[in-house]
Amino acid sequence: MNSLAQVIAAVSTPPGKGGVAIIRMSGNGAFEIAEKAFKPISGKKISAYRPRTQIYGHIIYNEEKIDDVLLTLFPAPHSYTGEDTVEICCHGGVLVTRTVLEALLRAGAMPATAGEFTRRAFLNGQMDLTQAEAVIDLIDAETAAAARNAAAQLDGGLRRALTPIQDALLEITSRFYAVVDYPDEDIEDIHPEQIAASL
Repeated sequence: MNSLAQVIAAVSTPPGKGGVAIIRMSGNGAFEIAEKAFKPISGKKISAYRPRTQIYGHIIYNEEKIDDVLLTLFPAPHSYTGEDTVEICCHGGVLVTRTVLEALLRAGAMPATAGEFTRRAFLNGQMDLTQAEAVIDLIDAETAAAARNAAAQLDGGLRRALTPIQDALLEITSRFYAVVDYPDEDIEDIHPEQIAASL
């Protein structure tokens, strides 16, 4: 089975005690898995709600209510990973968080590996490689300057700087290949001075 076809789930907040924890689930079928483990207070199906609207309800595990949570749906392609994504805000106790995740895994999700949500975002064209690398830089930043640099890179700053350079190199390469591959065509020769000026 293609790993991108699997629904993955993981706790997105640091382990330990806290007021709130966030659990993320992503992949084709994430909404159906959420429907099995989550019961809205309203009694409606989660598909009846608009995307990016928080839905108040309960996580059910072994037919028992585990926690009061807020669930948000992010349909593909307008999510972090580019796939159907569900985020659940639950209370941040170690046991509660682990049990909510276990409820999703029992309903059909697979445990996510470290960095897998960002990997899927890259593979689904939601970000380029420089932006994907910036995610860990931002998480690991220990100074304000490092955080600013990582945030700028995540926003595409490095890509915007490199794209014109890449385009210029491709222009030189294509002109060179055109002259070499089609010597009988009426293509203007590329001169070393032009290459040097471009470089």
